[in-house]
Amino acid sequence: MKIGLVTDNTCNLTPEEVQKYDVRIVSLYINRGGKYSKSVDLDLDKYYEELGSASELPSTSQPSPQDFIEVFEEALKTYEVLIVPVLSGKLSGTSVSATIAARDFEQPIHVVDSQLIADGTGLLVKNLGDMIQKGASIEELVEYASNFHNKTRTFCSTDDLSYLQKGGRIGKAKALMGNLLKMKPLIQLDEGELKPVENVRGNKKLLESLVSHVLKEIPPENLRRVRVLTIWRKEDAVAAEKMFREEAPGAEIESRIIEPVIGTHLGPQGIGIVSEMK
Repeated sequence: MKIGLVTDNTCNLTPEEVQKYDVRIVSLYINRGGKYSKSVDLDLDKYYEELGSASELPSTSQPSPQDFIEVFEEALKTYEVLIVPVLSGKLSGTSVSATIAARDFEQPIHVVDSQLIADGTGLLVKNLGDMIQKGASIEELVEYASNFHNKTRTFCSTDDLSYLQKGGRIGKAKALMGNLLKMKPLIQLDEGELKPVENVRGNKKLLESLVSHVLKEIPPENLRRVRVLTIWRKEDAVAAEKMFREEAPGAEIESRIIEPVIGTHLGPQGIGIVSEMK
């Protein structure tokens, strides 16, 4: 039985990874003043420049069932069954659209709410791709995908709380006070939801807190992978990588730019850490 992979673009896979695992990607949308663009069609540098100076912040929206139908039709020309891990259903209706679309097909399509965001979903897709290449059954893949969130930890923050506030993640008063006091929120993805952990002041303290929270959740000897995700924070990405390499030399550590959907909610000074345990 030939098993194919479909996911959404927030997974942040590279073109090389998409090609290696033959992953089909369904894009979410960015709404700028009533004009909708597929996230995958945006130029990252140009978009974040616009985001940083926008008087009216963009919003994001899920793919339609029809978006998934078109991708499923194409994928089923090659594969007999599909597994479709997508970002957390508590943060997006993407899994609902995928589930509705799957009903149009006789072939088995297994939609999985990953309870993850960004590169957490990406790591899941990569691992599923490796399992498929090793001959795993669809039952094994679905079970693994449904439980993978227990093996990951995701933390994020931003220098400007206005983006989280306008995206509905925090209240207006909290955003205003945080910006005035130059406080940086540390937020964790927990059971598919973003939850506050603590507020810190200063960039150095933020980086230290991000790293320490990851290593408190996953001891260095059990750390398999770390993704340092940033926008306009190259120096911070380098510093965080160095801290992780010193604390967990056996882990695979890599930096990437945050893709536009997640970036819209964090703003152009966003930063995140996605980690996976062995």
